[in-house]
Parts: sequence; C-alpha cells; structure tokens
Amino acid sequence: MSDSSRELTPRTKWFICVALLIVAGGIRVGVAHYLPNDGPGDGRVYAQIARNVLEQHVYSHADEPPYEPSLIRLPGYPLFLASIYAVFGHTNNGAVRIVQALVDMATCALVALLAFYWQPDAKRKFATAVAALVLAGVCPFTMIYAATILTEVPTTFLAVAMAVAATIAFQKGDSVTSVSPWLILSKNRLTTEAQRAQRKELKRLLVWWCIAGFLAGLAVLLRPDSGLFAAAIGLTLVAPTIWRAMASAARHRFRQSHKARQSQIDPQLRNAATPAGQPPWGPQPLPARSITRTFAAGAVFSLAFVLVLVPWTIRNARVFHLFQPLAPAHGEMPGEFVPRGYEMWLRTWLDDEVYIGPFLWSLDSESIDFDDIPSKAFDSEDEKNRVAALFEKYNNPPDTESANGAEEQKAEPSPTPESKAGNEGDQAGKHEQTEESEPADESDQPTEPESVEMTPDLDAGFGQIARERLTRHPIRYYLWLPIKRAGTMWFNTHSQYWPWDGELFPLDDLDYDSHQQYWLPLFAGLTLIYTLLGLAGGWVLWRSRKSEAHRWLLLVALTIFLRLAFFSTIENPEPRYVVEFFPFLTTLGGVFIGRVIPTASVPVAPSQE
Repeated sequence: MSDSSRELTPRTKWFICVALLIVAGGIRVGVAHYLPNDGPGDGRVYAQIARNVLEQHVYSHADEPPYEPSLIRLPGYPLFLASIYAVFGHTNNGAVRIVQALVDMATCALVALLAFYWQPDAKRKFATAVAALVLAGVCPFTMIYAATILTEVPTTFLAVAMAVAATIAFQKGDSVTSVSPWLILSKNRLTTEAQRAQRKELKRLLVWWCIAGFLAGLAVLLRPDSGLFAAAIGLTLVAPTIWRAMASAARHRFRQSHKARQSQIDPQLRNAATPAGQPPWGPQPLPARSITRTFAAGAVFSLAFVLVLVPWTIRNARVFHLFQPLAPAHGEMPGEFVPRGYEMWLRTWLDDEVYIGPFLWSLDSESIDFDDIPSKAFDSEDEKNRVAALFEKYNNPPDTESANGAEEQKAEPSPTPESKAGNEGDQAGKHEQTEESEPADESDQPTEPESVEMTPDLDAGFGQIARERLTRHPIRYYLWLPIKRAGTMWFNTHSQYWPWDGELFPLDDLDYDSHQQYWLPLFAGLTLIYTLLGLAGGWVLWRSRKSEAHRWLLLVALTIFLRLAFFSTIENPEPRYVVEFFPFLTTLGGVFIGRVIPTASVPVAPSQE
C-alpha cells in the first residue's frame, strides 16, 4: 500500500498550511483587538522612547523636557514601535497589536518549517509540519503577547527564525566535506565540476550562517538575554566537533599503543598496516577540514552577530563615554544607584513570583510590610530582628520622620487626627465639614514615593545579611533555590495578561467573577500537555539513529536549559521569561505527533475514476 501522504498534491498541501495559518492569524488578530493590555510598565517606557524618537529626535525615555539621551533599553523594540507609529499614528497601539498578531502568525509558520526539518522520517515530514502548525496556532501562552506592548512577540519570532537558519546551515555543512572552507577565497580556477559544486555549497553554508548571526544580533537588540539563543547555536556548532576530535584522537592513541604492545610480542606486526576502510580500533583522527569548516562557520556567525551591535555600542561610547554593547543589567542610567545588596538578599530566599511585586517592583515607590516576608527569609531570630530594623528605616527615613513631627506640631490645635494632614487652615471644625474633607485630605497627602527610600547604607546592611546567609548555606543559594525558581517559572498557569490572570493555588482565592475556576486549571493542564509533548518529541529524536536528529536535540536542549538556568539565578523569576520555550516545545510536539500518527490517517486527495 502506498504512503497516503504521497497522494496529497503539492497544491493540497499548500492549501492546508495556508488555511491553518489564516485561522491562527485570525485568532491572534481577535485577541489583539478585543483583549488589549497596556498594563506592563515596560510597555509604557518602550512607547515613550518611540515617541521621543519621532517627535524629539532623541533616544530618551523622559516624558518631559529636557529629553536627556538614554540607554536603559535596547533600541530594537522602540524602533519597531516607532516604525509603526510613523505610519499609523504616534499613539496607535492598536496598530502595534495587529502587526504583532501578524508577526506571531509568521512565527507559527516558522515553527511548522522547523518541525519539518527536524523530523528524521522523510515520509512523515508533512504530517509533522501540520501537527506543529496546529499546536502553535492554538497555543494561548504566546498569542496573548500580541495584545501587549512587550518584546515577547518579535523576540520569539527571531528566536525561531535563527533556529531555522542554523538548521539549514547545519544541513548545508554536512554536504561540504571534500574541500577546505578557505577555497571560497581562492582565486585559482576550479577545473572540476565537483570542486565548483563544493564551492557553491560552501558559499551557501556561509551565507546561512551569516543570516543566523544577523538574526541573533537583531534578537539581542530586542532583549539582551536573547544572546542565550545565540550561545545555544554556537555550542551546538562547536561541541560535537570538539567531542569527535577528542574521541577520535583518543581512539587513535589507543590503537597505536595497542599496536606497540602487539609488536613487542610479534615483531612481524611492527610494520603491519591497518586495513583500508576498516580500522580495527575506530576511525582515524578527525580530518582537519572538519575543524576548519566549523571554525569558518563559527567565525561568520559571530562576525554577523557582532556587527549588528556595533552601531548601538558606538552610540553609547560617543554619548555616555562608556563601553555598553547591550543595556545595563538593572536598567539604570550611568551613575544611578542600584541596590545590589538588597537584590542579593532577595536571591537568598525568593523562589516564587508572588513575592516579586511586593518586594522588588514596589521598591522606592511603596512601603514594604515586614509581616509579608515569609519565615524562610530568616535563619535565626537575630537575623529577623536585623531585617526588621532595616525595613523600619526604609519605611520611615529620618527626613520623613522629622517632617512628620513638624506637621504634627502645626496640626496640634486640630481635635481629630484625621484632619492633621491637610486641614491646618480649617477654622470651623464642624463634624460635617471634617467628614466631607477627609477624602480630599487623603488625596492631598504626599505619595509614598516621597517617604520611602533604599539608601546605600540600608543596601549595605541587606548585602551583609545576604553574604552571611550565603556563607551558611551555599548549596541552598547555588542549587536548591535556582531549582525552585525554575520550577515555579515553568509549572505556572502562564495566564499573564489574560483577563483571568492569577495563581491556581490556593483554590479558595480563585476569582469566580473572571471564571478563574475554569480557566486556570485549563491553562495549567495545557502547560503540562505542551511539556509532555516536548519531552516525547525529544525522545523521538534521541531514539533516531541519525546523527542529525541528535544535533537538533542538542540544540533545543541548550536553547531551553541555558535560558532557564540563567533566569533561575535572578531575583525576579517571572514566568513570562520562559514563554519563548513554547514554540520549541511545539516543534518537538509536532515531531512526536507526526511520528506516532499512522500514515493512513493523513487526509488524502479524492481519487479520480
């Protein structure tokens, strides 16, 4: 019986793919239009920079004059916004969302293409691509970012695009085996057809590595942590070559030592030659052309990557007189104070996103309630008292205390404490007037950003406590806490920016008005399903006998674990930092589904009689 996928005409295959893409794009456009979200503070910063570029002709995040130059955000996403604002209006975030929906639709197409390339069984490639396209099209974890003014959509697109480019480059490299890569620079006339073909393949190889490096550079201009995607590709390129070279050299030395020992027993074996094509103790050392080819590919990839970052680096050197090829790790301007000691203290215990808002994002803008700190943040009662004293100073700076004391003295004639903040000029003292004035008094009070401050002295105190905790429990700091952070980032509902955003547990806290009791269990279940599909797809690649499939498994493993390991070491383990993993899990899921679905179940074209 012939394979059913062969009965599908190319036109039918294209029709299926285009139809699925249109559906995926329609879903995303609907989400972008009906569920817009302007909540993220980062989005407002990006939008302000984009408007300043268009209106003030300066790259600045300031919202009022003077518009001083800035470097707190990389220019990729602000320039992306500026290009859309220039066409559709300077405040038209609706147009941005529609464009992002189309970009995310293109990401679905790239996921299908990547799954097509990664499927080891040539007969199942189309079914694999269709399965991956369906999984990507209905994935709720990525589509919601089309409705937000954040970098996730273009970053995910470029991450998958560079994986596709690297995959093609790896495949091109497998066909370049008989000539040196330096042949492309040779001016000598090539006399044989084989040499001309090899030179053409070599050019294509280097072009694809250049494209991959260029895409990696663009991704870094959007988010600096996208360099981890580039690192995964670079390690996938270099590691197998180094491993094969070391293994081949070791086998060669073992074979030579074995022959030496045999020659001592039988002198006739001293000059014995190894049979051609059948070395008894493994292959000869790795040919130099393989190492040179890897070096050339890595050099082109790195050069293209670096060249994309050169203009931004030169701009920062000229404007700020410092070497800054990326953005500062904490988004600070030069000379701005960063509470690194306090952040280090957070890293000694913070292992869940629920603590990020109250203890990190509210810093220097709101008071922090000491009673909200969990007991795991303290190793002893003495340490708890020290932390309490630091937060007491943070919540009540000396300047604020003296100012409050002066206000109390001025407000002494007032008969009620509620009126002391803003009723100094009230002479009537009537009860009705006091009740009416209380809401206005509360709104007239100074806001909390003026009354809380993380000073360098307080930061040093938190840093000292953090170092003591690290000295007592280094394994907790370097191993257990990162593992917990990785788990909380991965096994999350990933419902951020949906109307039912929230935590699944405790169940008693679910918001029934937004139907969290239905949506959050569904999203948690989908997270588990995509994770299991990704593992199953990795198992299919591992079980394959093709070295190419093992290379794709190495690439996706490095892509996921390098990024997950990095974000598990920081003090703000937000689940949105792992949303870029879902396209790769979808790709692996497509590989698995395409492998297990019987070929007879693939739709066939109607027979002609």
